[in-house]
Amino acid sequence: MTTLDEELAEQSRWRACARGDVAAYDALVANEFDTPDAQVARIAAALQRLLRICARHVPFYRERFAKLGLDPEARDTLEILSLLPVLRKEEVQEHAKALIAEAFAEPGDRVASHTVSSGTTGRPTRVYFSMGAWRMFGVLKQREYRWFRFDPVEQLVSIRLASQLSRKPDGSRLADGEMLKLPAWGHVGSAFATGPHLHYNVTNPVDDQLRLLRKHNPRFLIGYPESLEHLAFAAAPEPPVRSVRSILAVSEQLTSGMRRLIAHSFGAPIQQNYGLNEIGLVAVRCDAGRYHVHTEHCHVEILDDAGTPVEPGKTGRIIVTALTNTAMPMLRYDTGDLAQAVDGACPCGRTLPAFGEVVGRYSRIAFLPEGTLGLVGALSGAVEEMPAEHALGLRQIQIHQYRDNGFELRVVATSPLPQAFSREVHAAWARVSAAGDYPLAIVQVDEIPRPPGGKFQVFTSDFMPALKRDDGD
Repeated sequence: MTTLDEELAEQSRWRACARGDVAAYDALVANEFDTPDAQVARIAAALQRLLRICARHVPFYRERFAKLGLDPEARDTLEILSLLPVLRKEEVQEHAKALIAEAFAEPGDRVASHTVSSGTTGRPTRVYFSMGAWRMFGVLKQREYRWFRFDPVEQLVSIRLASQLSRKPDGSRLADGEMLKLPAWGHVGSAFATGPHLHYNVTNPVDDQLRLLRKHNPRFLIGYPESLEHLAFAAAPEPPVRSVRSILAVSEQLTSGMRRLIAHSFGAPIQQNYGLNEIGLVAVRCDAGRYHVHTEHCHVEILDDAGTPVEPGKTGRIIVTALTNTAMPMLRYDTGDLAQAVDGACPCGRTLPAFGEVVGRYSRIAFLPEGTLGLVGALSGAVEEMPAEHALGLRQIQIHQYRDNGFELRVVATSPLPQAFSREVHAAWARVSAAGDYPLAIVQVDEIPRPPGGKFQVFTSDFMPALKRDDGD
């Protein structure tokens, strides 16, 4: 349980840099304890602005509104939203150009960045972000750290894929065996005074990861649930490192069994957020186990297959509307993830709308042969970075690892892929795999079935144990 006074006191520990404007960060604290009516009103106001922009400047929505006979000015904005079809990732891929705003509604706004994600379909999707949406990432990241009681003066370590770490000064990605030490924490160091931030590639051998942690003794750690589990297994019966006070597990599902193992091994609490490359940060998990939505940035619905809100306690699809991205607006975007709907006041004391545990994003790398992540990363990277003309017709991919060290790239396409696709994939594979040790087959299939839980997995392996019914949160 927390209160507004407690959160204000915690916020005061974050000292602004001389160049930092922290008004936006401080405003979030009060929002967390607004009345439910005030929360709804804030969402509705942001949505009204966004719907106007979509109707005037975004070809995809201009056509969709006309086809449905919807006037964003004529009704309640949340009602208008509920009448729109859910936006599938395949539609984003097919209509990417039409989803990009023709002009910006506010002077000085512009495209600030973009991301590429294979996500739930296994097909690369490029999403552009406006300056306002991009700035929100740092603001919301600081909210997370405050909730998790990360002390900004201490040292933070991130162990992730090189593609999700900062690049070296020469612009190249961090290689195995290399560590990058930044003078301040990523995303928040430009606004607040922080300790150093160490970056290390998760494809390094687990023993090397343990040596790094024990050498630098960080207070706070960010990593994937499966790699944290791997560290716990590798260090047993000793803790991986004794200095860590709090851990942020990102990107993948953290089952209750994994949570217990990691927390016991490190002797530190495990924190979680929920976000998407296509949207940014969506929600942050409180100590009561609910994911509270960043209403300053997005709106979340939990829907069944018919598009109807599910009852509390039931599981449905996570549908997100990004409220701040005016460069490439996405209304009612289907994340491909599932979560439990909840209602009533949250025991943590905060009033931001929330949903329950997320179902999906399951992976267990502790059971994979050494070097697997590097191979998978190179293969998925080759597809994501491939010129569009070499992947004409591509709709979905899945990478599978067999127990004989063979790999299979499963491809769904509307027509036979150009020969250049196969050439580039095999060339990338040759650069990272020993000749003959890891054979790769590219197989075009009509469909890639989803697992029983409904969450598509871009990478699967015969070495991973099946997820048991009692292993989920």
